[in-house]
Amino acid sequence: MRLIITDVTEMHGGNYCVAGWDSQAQRMVRPLPNGANWTAGLLQQHGVVPGASIDMLPTERQHQSAFPHRTEDMLVDAASIQLVHAGPIAWLAADSPPTHATVDQAFGGYLAHSRIWDGARQGVHIPENTQIGSLSAVRLTVDGLTLFENNYQGKRSLRAYLDDGHACYNLPVVAKDLREAYRANGVGAAQQLLPAQGGVHVRLGLARAWPGQPGKCSLMINGIYG
Repeated sequence: MRLIITDVTEMHGGNYCVAGWDSQAQRMVRPLPNGANWTAGLLQQHGVVPGASIDMLPTERQHQSAFPHRTEDMLVDAASIQLVHAGPIAWLAADSPPTHATVDQAFGGYLAHSRIWDGARQGVHIPENTQIGSLSAVRLTVDGLTLFENNYQGKRSLRAYLDDGHACYNLPVVAKDLREAYRANGVGAAQQLLPAQGGVHVRLGLARAWPGQPGKCSLMINGIYG
Protein backbone atom coordinates (compact mmCIF):
# COMPACT_ATOMS: atom_id res chain seq x y z
CA MET A 1 0.00 0.00 0.00
CA ARG A 2 1.33 3.42 -0.98
CA LEU A 3 0.32 6.56 0.91
CA ILE A 4 0.86 10.25 0.33
CA ILE A 5 1.41 11.53 3.86
CA THR A 6 -1.13 14.25 4.59
CA ASP A 7 -1.16 14.58 8.40
CA VAL A 8 1.58 14.41 11.04
CA THR A 9 0.25 15.56 14.39
CA GLU A 10 1.53 15.71 17.95
CA MET A 11 0.06 13.54 20.68
CA HIS A 12 0.95 13.19 24.35
CA GLY A 13 4.05 11.41 25.61
CA GLY A 14 6.25 12.05 22.58
CA ASN A 15 3.96 10.12 20.24
CA TYR A 16 2.66 11.20 16.85
CA CYS A 17 -0.31 10.38 14.66
CA VAL A 18 0.28 9.91 10.93
CA ALA A 19 -2.29 9.71 8.16
CA GLY A 20 -2.17 9.57 4.39
CA TRP A 21 -4.12 9.34 1.16
CA ASP A 22 -4.28 6.00 -0.66
CA SER A 23 -4.91 7.19 -4.22
CA GLN A 24 -5.44 3.67 -5.56
CA ALA A 25 -8.21 2.86 -3.07
CA GLN A 26 -9.38 6.51 -2.94
CA ARG A 27 -9.46 6.58 0.85
CA MET A 28 -7.72 8.05 3.87
CA VAL A 29 -5.62 5.69 6.01
CA ARG A 30 -4.19 6.08 9.52
CA PRO A 31 -1.31 3.56 9.59
CA LEU A 32 -0.47 2.18 13.03
CA PRO A 33 2.99 0.52 13.01
CA ASN A 34 2.57 -2.81 14.78
CA GLY A 35 -0.65 -1.39 16.23
CA ALA A 36 1.01 1.60 17.93
CA ASN A 37 1.44 5.32 17.38
CA TRP A 38 4.52 6.74 15.70
CA THR A 39 7.61 7.92 17.59
CA ALA A 40 9.94 10.76 16.64
CA GLY A 41 12.60 8.17 15.83
CA LEU A 42 10.32 6.29 13.45
CA LEU A 43 9.29 9.49 11.68
CA GLN A 44 12.93 10.47 11.21
CA GLN A 45 14.04 6.99 10.15
CA HIS A 46 11.60 6.92 7.24
CA GLY A 47 11.44 10.62 6.36
CA VAL A 48 7.75 10.79 7.21
CA VAL A 49 6.57 14.35 6.64
CA PRO A 50 3.47 15.78 4.92
CA GLY A 51 3.91 15.48 1.17
CA ALA A 52 6.20 12.44 1.26
CA SER A 53 5.13 9.09 -0.21
CA ILE A 54 5.71 5.82 1.64
CA ASP A 55 5.04 2.13 1.03
CA MET A 56 3.95 -0.23 3.80
CA LEU A 57 2.36 -3.62 4.25
CA PRO A 58 -0.97 -3.85 6.10
CA THR A 59 -1.35 -6.73 8.54
CA GLU A 60 -4.31 -9.07 8.47
CA ARG A 61 -5.59 -7.89 11.85
CA GLN A 62 -8.37 -5.30 12.23
CA HIS A 63 -7.82 -2.47 14.70
CA GLN A 64 -10.66 -2.58 17.22
CA SER A 65 -11.16 1.14 17.64
CA ALA A 66 -14.45 3.00 17.83
CA PHE A 67 -15.93 4.99 14.98
CA PRO A 68 -15.26 7.47 13.50
CA HIS A 69 -11.54 6.58 13.81
CA ARG A 70 -12.15 2.95 12.87
CA THR A 71 -12.92 4.22 9.35
CA GLU A 72 -9.22 4.91 8.71
CA ASP A 73 -7.28 2.96 11.40
CA MET A 74 -5.06 0.29 9.84
CA LEU A 75 -2.42 -1.93 11.43
CA VAL A 76 0.76 -2.10 9.36
CA ASP A 77 4.03 -4.00 9.63
CA ALA A 78 6.59 -1.51 10.97
CA ALA A 79 9.45 -3.40 9.29
CA SER A 80 7.81 -2.93 5.87
CA ILE A 81 7.73 0.90 5.91
CA GLN A 82 9.80 2.42 3.09
CA LEU A 83 10.16 5.98 1.82
CA VAL A 84 9.30 6.20 -1.89
CA HIS A 85 9.51 9.95 -2.50
CA ALA A 86 10.54 12.68 -0.08
CA GLY A 87 8.07 15.18 -1.53
CA PRO A 88 6.79 17.80 -1.46
CA ILE A 89 3.56 17.47 -3.41
CA ALA A 90 1.45 20.16 -5.07
CA TRP A 91 -1.22 20.50 -2.39
CA LEU A 92 -3.55 22.56 -4.58
CA ALA A 93 -3.13 20.58 -7.81
CA ALA A 94 -5.95 18.65 -9.44
CA ASP A 95 -4.49 15.27 -8.37
CA SER A 96 -3.82 16.26 -4.73
CA PRO A 97 -5.71 14.66 -1.81
CA PRO A 98 -9.36 15.78 -2.00
CA THR A 99 -10.80 18.82 -0.23
CA HIS A 100 -14.25 20.23 0.51
CA ALA A 101 -15.64 23.74 0.26
CA THR A 102 -16.72 23.99 3.91
CA VAL A 103 -15.90 22.33 7.23
CA ASP A 104 -19.49 21.17 7.58
CA GLN A 105 -19.32 19.40 4.20
CA ALA A 106 -15.98 17.85 5.14
CA PHE A 107 -17.68 15.90 7.92
CA GLY A 108 -21.02 15.16 6.32
CA GLY A 109 -23.03 17.64 8.36
CA TYR A 110 -22.44 15.70 11.61
CA LEU A 111 -20.45 18.42 13.38
CA ALA A 112 -21.83 19.91 16.60
CA HIS A 113 -20.51 22.68 18.82
CA SER A 114 -20.95 23.49 22.49
CA ARG A 115 -21.04 27.29 22.23
CA ILE A 116 -20.37 30.36 20.09
CA TRP A 117 -18.03 33.01 21.44
CA ASP A 118 -17.04 36.19 19.61
CA GLY A 119 -18.69 34.85 16.47
CA ALA A 120 -16.75 31.57 16.40
CA ARG A 121 -17.95 28.04 17.09
CA GLN A 122 -16.11 26.40 19.99
CA GLY A 123 -16.10 22.89 21.38
CA VAL A 124 -16.58 21.58 17.83
CA HIS A 125 -16.97 17.80 17.80
CA ILE A 126 -18.66 14.70 16.42
CA PRO A 127 -20.29 12.17 18.76
CA GLU A 128 -18.22 9.03 19.25
CA ASN A 129 -19.42 5.99 17.25
CA THR A 130 -20.67 8.15 14.38
CA GLN A 131 -19.95 6.14 11.23
CA ILE A 132 -18.10 8.76 9.21
CA GLY A 133 -14.44 9.44 8.49
CA SER A 134 -12.31 11.14 11.14
CA LEU A 135 -9.99 12.80 8.59
CA SER A 136 -10.80 15.36 5.92
CA ALA A 137 -9.72 18.71 4.46
CA VAL A 138 -11.01 22.04 3.20
CA ARG A 139 -9.69 24.42 0.61
CA LEU A 140 -9.91 28.14 1.26
CA THR A 141 -7.81 31.28 1.06
CA VAL A 142 -5.20 32.02 3.70
CA ASP A 143 -7.24 35.11 4.62
CA GLY A 144 -9.71 32.71 6.23
CA LEU A 145 -7.14 31.62 8.82
CA THR A 146 -5.90 33.50 11.88
CA LEU A 147 -3.38 31.83 14.19
CA PHE A 148 -3.34 32.95 17.81
CA GLU A 149 -2.06 31.94 21.24
CA ASN A 150 -4.66 30.70 23.68
CA ASN A 151 -4.05 31.03 27.42
CA TYR A 152 -6.39 28.83 29.46
CA GLN A 153 -5.68 28.53 33.18
CA GLY A 154 -2.04 29.38 32.56
CA LYS A 155 -1.61 26.78 29.83
CA ARG A 156 -0.64 28.33 26.49
CA SER A 157 -1.37 26.66 23.17
CA LEU A 158 -1.62 27.39 19.45
CA ARG A 159 -5.10 27.76 18.03
CA ALA A 160 -6.68 29.21 14.90
CA TYR A 161 -9.83 30.90 13.74
CA LEU A 162 -10.96 29.19 10.54
CA ASP A 163 -13.59 31.00 8.47
CA ASP A 164 -14.78 28.98 5.47
CA GLY A 165 -17.38 31.55 4.38
CA HIS A 166 -20.17 29.46 5.91
CA ALA A 167 -19.11 29.57 9.58
CA CYS A 168 -16.16 30.55 11.77
CA TYR A 169 -14.48 27.98 14.02
CA ASN A 170 -12.08 28.30 16.96
CA LEU A 171 -9.89 25.17 16.70
CA PRO A 172 -6.73 23.76 18.29
CA VAL A 173 -3.71 23.37 16.00
CA VAL A 174 -1.95 20.01 16.42
CA ALA A 175 0.21 19.96 13.26
CA LYS A 176 3.77 18.95 14.20
CA ASP A 177 5.49 21.61 12.09
CA LEU A 178 3.29 24.48 13.26
CA ARG A 179 3.53 23.51 16.93
CA GLU A 180 7.30 23.20 16.81
CA ALA A 181 7.63 26.63 15.22
CA TYR A 182 5.24 28.11 17.78
CA ARG A 183 7.12 26.65 20.74
CA ALA A 184 10.44 27.91 19.36
CA ASN A 185 9.50 31.48 18.46
CA GLY A 186 5.81 32.14 19.05
CA VAL A 187 2.78 32.60 16.83
CA GLY A 188 4.73 34.70 14.33
CA ALA A 189 7.06 31.80 13.58
CA ALA A 190 4.12 29.48 12.91
CA GLN A 191 2.53 32.15 10.72
CA GLN A 192 5.66 32.27 8.57
CA LEU A 193 5.06 28.66 7.53
CA LEU A 194 1.82 29.70 5.83
CA PRO A 195 1.69 31.28 2.37
CA ALA A 196 1.43 35.08 2.45
CA GLN A 197 -1.59 35.01 0.15
CA GLY A 198 -3.68 32.74 -2.04
CA GLY A 199 -5.17 29.33 -1.49
CA VAL A 200 -4.44 26.80 1.25
CA HIS A 201 -5.17 23.12 1.80
CA VAL A 202 -6.24 22.74 5.44
CA ARG A 203 -6.08 19.27 6.97
CA LEU A 204 -8.76 18.53 9.59
CA GLY A 205 -9.03 15.63 12.01
CA LEU A 206 -10.94 14.40 15.01
CA ALA A 207 -9.36 13.55 18.37
CA ARG A 208 -10.36 10.29 19.97
CA ALA A 209 -12.79 10.57 22.86
CA TRP A 210 -11.05 10.36 26.24
CA PRO A 211 -12.16 10.21 29.92
CA GLY A 212 -11.89 13.99 30.27
CA GLN A 213 -14.32 14.40 27.38
CA PRO A 214 -16.27 11.17 27.03
CA GLY A 215 -18.36 10.55 23.95
CA LYS A 216 -16.99 13.49 21.96
CA CYS A 217 -14.37 13.52 19.20
CA SER A 218 -13.08 17.09 19.01
CA LEU A 219 -12.18 18.78 15.72
CA MET A 220 -8.54 19.89 15.22
CA ILE A 221 -6.38 21.46 12.53
CA ASN A 222 -3.87 18.80 11.42
CA GLY A 223 -1.95 20.90 8.90
CA ILE A 224 -2.01 23.94 6.63
CA TYR A 225 -0.30 23.82 3.21
CA GLY A 226 -0.08 26.13 0.23
